[in-house]
Amino acid sequence: MTTLFQSVPLPAITPETVLGLIGGTQAISFTTLTFLGFFAVAAILNYALPRIARPYFLLAASYLFFCWDPSDRALVPVLLGATLVTWVCGLIIGRSRNRVVRVLFLVVSILTGIGLLFYYKYWNLLADSLGGVLSHRSELFTPLGLGYFTLAALSYTIDVYKRRCRVEYNLLHYALFVSFFPTMITGPIERYPHLRPQMEKSRRFSYNRCAGGAFRMLWGYTKKMVLADNLNLYIKTVYDSVSTMSGPNLVAATLLFSVRLYLDFSGCCDIAIGAARILGYDLLENFRSPFEAVNFSDFWSRWHISLTSWLRDYLYFPLGGSRCNVVRHMLNLVIVFAVSGLWHGADWRYLQWGLACGIISVIAQLTAAPRKALARVNPLYREPAVQKFIQRCITFLLFSFTLIFFAGALYNAQPFEVMGGMLSGWDGGLSAAWQSVTALIRDSGIDGRLPVVLICGCGIVFAAEHNGNNVARWIRRQNFVLRWTLYYAACAAILFFAAFGQSAFIYQQF
Repeated sequence: MTTLFQSVPLPAITPETVLGLIGGTQAISFTTLTFLGFFAVAAILNYALPRIARPYFLLAASYLFFCWDPSDRALVPVLLGATLVTWVCGLIIGRSRNRVVRVLFLVVSILTGIGLLFYYKYWNLLADSLGGVLSHRSELFTPLGLGYFTLAALSYTIDVYKRRCRVEYNLLHYALFVSFFPTMITGPIERYPHLRPQMEKSRRFSYNRCAGGAFRMLWGYTKKMVLADNLNLYIKTVYDSVSTMSGPNLVAATLLFSVRLYLDFSGCCDIAIGAARILGYDLLENFRSPFEAVNFSDFWSRWHISLTSWLRDYLYFPLGGSRCNVVRHMLNLVIVFAVSGLWHGADWRYLQWGLACGIISVIAQLTAAPRKALARVNPLYREPAVQKFIQRCITFLLFSFTLIFFAGALYNAQPFEVMGGMLSGWDGGLSAAWQSVTALIRDSGIDGRLPVVLICGCGIVFAAEHNGNNVARWIRRQNFVLRWTLYYAACAAILFFAAFGQSAFIYQQF
């Protein structure tokens, strides 16, 4: 145990680390100095311009952001095409009173979005699965933010068709909605009625707004670079060598992957929301303390909210939702989760993850009544705090189990091999299992003071975000001493403990 907490040397500065920080010629990641420089210039120029010109400047900045990676420059027509087609379709749908015309152009819009997703994300998967049936295999890169801007654009045309949104006649305003650069890496997936009034009347500069946005970005950087990336050192070690790993390490890595995924994804969303706030825009919140959910349904109302609400409004409800017979209702749930799995990437393991979530949701729905009856007579549930704790633990374990498929796709591991391996290596009892886990944690590079930083850091994050707190507002309510202590602690943690060079966000690839 003592060797786990020995002093840790400062991180070595290597050429790879420097290139990772700068960003090189690749797409601008939020964790590179290139992005911080780009964003600082964009923010200063944004407020230097007249308010009426700011949306057009941000549109130009967003396309520059998209084109930073040379491989994305050739794909600008994809972004332009999706923008123009959905804007024209929305224009015709909104102005026409002929139902056939409205339906026709709605279908054109939907097929355009689905076609782009299919070709750039799933064509190779289908070609590989069918072997020689499909001879053509695409070698194109997936455009940056494809999964996000296509869903945002589709939501606009569907909302116009449903009369939930007014037609946008200003093409450039609509183009900014589709391509707004803070949302291009990992969302959130915006809705036009939410962003439209903010584009039509740009906000004046506000110190409090910018200070809140800056802290939200700092909070996101800490979650991503200090906590998530360092946890990944151990998780990757385990999942890269599943066949040689003991059950305790596979279980520990799977549970920690749930935490790592949340810190990575929500950290990027914090950066995006904070950056947009500095620029004068409020984005949708994407997380609301998901690990405080007391059941699986509650969990999905707190996790990746912009995607789950999109699937609810534009897929689940049109399929009939829960307003149908039981069999159809359960099928609707499975379909929605399967689509969610496919949206995440061109790998059958993402589909398996989605189906696993759907099956658990179906079981949860079918057993809701008997579980409530049992809860009333369960002696452990007599104390509400104990009941919540048990329910939260069960929900976390169920979600972690489904993520075996997700992690399998991410680390190229076989999910069922992981599940089988979890059953071995317990012969020595819990003491031997603990020693096995801590030994591998040290070997993976998590040693010295880093375990203390990870434990305390995760504790602070979950405490500050308790009950879905907006952390930027939470920090402003604290006294001066605590507030500035956290500011300096976050900066110091990034300086001394950040895992530099691991700049890619998990959800950036989707």
